[in-house]
Amino acid sequence: MYKNYFYLSRCVDELKSLLTGKRIIEAYTQEKDKLFLHVPDNDNPYFHVIISVNPQQPYITFKHEHHKAKKNTASFFVGDFPAVIRSFSIAFGDRIILIELENARLFIFFRGAQSNIYFVNNDGNVKSFKKITGKESKEIVEEISQIEFVDSAKTVLDRIGNGYDENKMRKMNSIGKEIMREAELRGGAFTEKVLDVLNEVNNSKIAVYFDPESNKPRFHPSTFKTFRLPEDRSEFESYSEALNKYFSLTFTKNKEVDIRKQIEKYLNAEIERLANKLNNLKARVENGSKENIYRRNADLLLANIYRLRKGMKEMALEEFPANKETLIVLDEKLSPNKNIEKYYDKARSEKIEFEKSKQFLQTASKEYGRLIGLREKLDKTDNQEDLLAIKKELKMKTQHSPSEDKSEKFSFRHYILAGKYHIYVGKDSKNNDQLTTKFAKQNDFWFHARSVSGSHVVLRVENTKEVIPKNILQNVASIAAFYSKAKTSKLASVTYTLKKYVIKNQRHEPGQVTVTKENVLLVKPEIPKYCEQITE
Repeated sequence: MYKNYFYLSRCVDELKSLLTGKRIIEAYTQEKDKLFLHVPDNDNPYFHVIISVNPQQPYITFKHEHHKAKKNTASFFVGDFPAVIRSFSIAFGDRIILIELENARLFIFFRGAQSNIYFVNNDGNVKSFKKITGKESKEIVEEISQIEFVDSAKTVLDRIGNGYDENKMRKMNSIGKEIMREAELRGGAFTEKVLDVLNEVNNSKIAVYFDPESNKPRFHPSTFKTFRLPEDRSEFESYSEALNKYFSLTFTKNKEVDIRKQIEKYLNAEIERLANKLNNLKARVENGSKENIYRRNADLLLANIYRLRKGMKEMALEEFPANKETLIVLDEKLSPNKNIEKYYDKARSEKIEFEKSKQFLQTASKEYGRLIGLREKLDKTDNQEDLLAIKKELKMKTQHSPSEDKSEKFSFRHYILAGKYHIYVGKDSKNNDQLTTKFAKQNDFWFHARSVSGSHVVLRVENTKEVIPKNILQNVASIAAFYSKAKTSKLASVTYTLKKYVIKNQRHEPGQVTVTKENVLLVKPEIPKYCEQITE
């Protein structure tokens, strides 16, 4: 319910009282679909507003203390901050929040897959958090010019109370099913019931707890009759503090789900593997040992060794006292003595292997029973401590994702250009080789100053269908020239190509490569403006 329009209007009131007159000093991202606004003051130097435009989990909240990550961050709306916050407001009937700044307006659209954040300056120029086309930019400017914004949750409720009847209320998508359902439980006229519930959304304490019946966290006014409140609930006056608690419970539950999935996958695989092994062992033991057969064959061959010849594939010998003929297979490449030794060896091996099979059958049966017991225990628990105990008992190893970013394994200079493009620079010959041969992908761009020694430089290409602008290539070339012997030159020639055209073989010295297809740029050696170095 935290996504409900009326809770957002409550959030806007809360942010307005906290942040009006304060200064946003920077905007950046360090997680997908999340924008962090750093709004420090004397009491809270690390205060941040956090905006998520994830289609499945849109929200706006704040934290009194949040620290920017040292790596994998990207700045947004560079050059537009610092900026003082003048006011907060919300679109009437729509989940669009406006942050009025001294020099621009920041619009937060919560609109499913089209959720986004737009920075619109006083000249009407639009910058967006998620990439949009020029046409979409014009449409946004046109749309926001027609939106009516209101300055408080009270204004929203007053407007609804003064001009909305039951039919209009039922058609208002912004009210939501949970509010309608709560209103239906109450006595009195429908319009008054809905207004009472909306007032509770805006003013009552917010209950947050984990609901075992639905197996998920709950977030709603503590006065709601739709839900039965457990004793271990938390109640909050602050929307943002309630939301942070809700996400904490969600994270804990998601972690439990992830651990459960890991254990289930591991257990099912182990049980299936062990079941197959047990079936094979049971069949092996039930079929009995072939030791006596091998030894009988060896004895018969030894008694008839004078008849054996190298090259024979088989021999039919009469078995006494059974008085029956037995066909014995021979290895035509072996001598008579070697064939006899082979059957005696097989008899000895069979005796050992059969005993081992009986022992393995007992051990595997016990292990199978243990795993079945753990699976039954897993089915009966939702407690994270119990799950971790099961995981520990299984001695499951922590699995690392094969998609882990390779940059974690190496230490390169790392820059972000224009808040978007990741650039990696080698530090020495060995580091250059790691960058080019182990880190760079085939369709990344590779740069190196021509005819002088210098760093290998890689421009990461995340989307191979995207055309990298020429000015970005020139900026990266300037970085390559800066980290070379041509650093003090007014202009320097820089080779650039795709990594797939760069060859390294055993004949090359450390840091040396061969380029099979190249382009050349003439650039000034420098670190470009709006190029931020990411330090570890």
